[in-house]
Amino acid sequence: MNADAPAPRSAPGEGAAGRAAGRVGAALPVFQAGMGGIAGPRLVAAVAEAGGAGIVGLYKHPPQEITALIAETAGLTGRAFGINLVPEVVSEAVLVDQVRAVLAAPAETPPFVSFYGLPPRAAITPARDVGREVIVQIGSVFDAVEAVNRGATQLIIQGHEAGGHHLSRRPMADLVAALVERLPAVPVIAAGGISSGEAAAAAAAAGADAVLAGTAFICAAESAAHDVYRAKVMAACAADTVVSDRFEIGWPGRPHRVLRNAVTEAAVPPEPAFIGRTVLFGRPYPVPRGSAAVPTIHSSGRIEEMALYCGTGCDAVTRIEPAAAIVARLATGFAAGRNASATDPTVTAAPVTPVTARAG
Repeated sequence: MNADAPAPRSAPGEGAAGRAAGRVGAALPVFQAGMGGIAGPRLVAAVAEAGGAGIVGLYKHPPQEITALIAETAGLTGRAFGINLVPEVVSEAVLVDQVRAVLAAPAETPPFVSFYGLPPRAAITPARDVGREVIVQIGSVFDAVEAVNRGATQLIIQGHEAGGHHLSRRPMADLVAALVERLPAVPVIAAGGISSGEAAAAAAAAGADAVLAGTAFICAAESAAHDVYRAKVMAACAADTVVSDRFEIGWPGRPHRVLRNAVTEAAVPPEPAFIGRTVLFGRPYPVPRGSAAVPTIHSSGRIEEMALYCGTGCDAVTRIEPAAAIVARLATGFAAGRNASATDPTVTAAPVTPVTARAG
């Protein structure tokens, strides 16, 4: 792929989906973030059935668990969905094994592959060789160019407004505009603080081909988030979030945007004592204070002290609702922003309110 070759922002025949969603078989330009533990088969299938692109969140899952998750998701929907892998928490050999498990899993609609962070070429090539879409989430134009050079077919550009694991210090709209200018041939999916129709419209006005939302789907009826976690997200505003380095157990070296709690606000990092437990594939695991593990419906203990990932778009998340309603709202907003840009070329993205970030 020639990353610098000019191309229209929408390819012929892709209609409302646009070229990003259209290439993975989704009807609407809305992707649901592959949040490990939260984005399970039920949520992903609901997003897919609504016309969006759902993504199953993985972590250090071995091949047999990946196969099981794909089978469960495919049993709930015949529509397109993806699988998200995290290069920086596993070795290259393990990552390649995970990719091969995704590619080998039987499904009527084979899942596309997405990576959170820059993967090695060895993990991208097997998927490209069999014609799968490969989407890489990055936080800078530099990493975007490198991802395309390694074989990525689409890019998710994450702004600093995003909840969860942080890849960037720049606002979403600025990064989208910069990436569209630098890599016009590559579909760009905007991420970071997109929980409302207005935020989706701003992403479209900046030039994005689609949007990816995470925080908005934490409170979807089909989400696997713990009820205490969801209640705190619904009660929060952007100022209640903070970028902290205090949830590194299991994910070292990566700051995270979370809701403020006793761990982030303590004068010194609290001792990593066990504060709860969670269950994965029927096996119990202890959760230490400072763990990167997110509280799910399978977690118990001091939920309020765990990593409550949340983006600045939480102001718009005020109730539990079906994933289909969230997809529809974001798609409607995105279409409005794209239409406004097409009608008036002077329309630009809405200004982004800076959010002060500090390491707790």
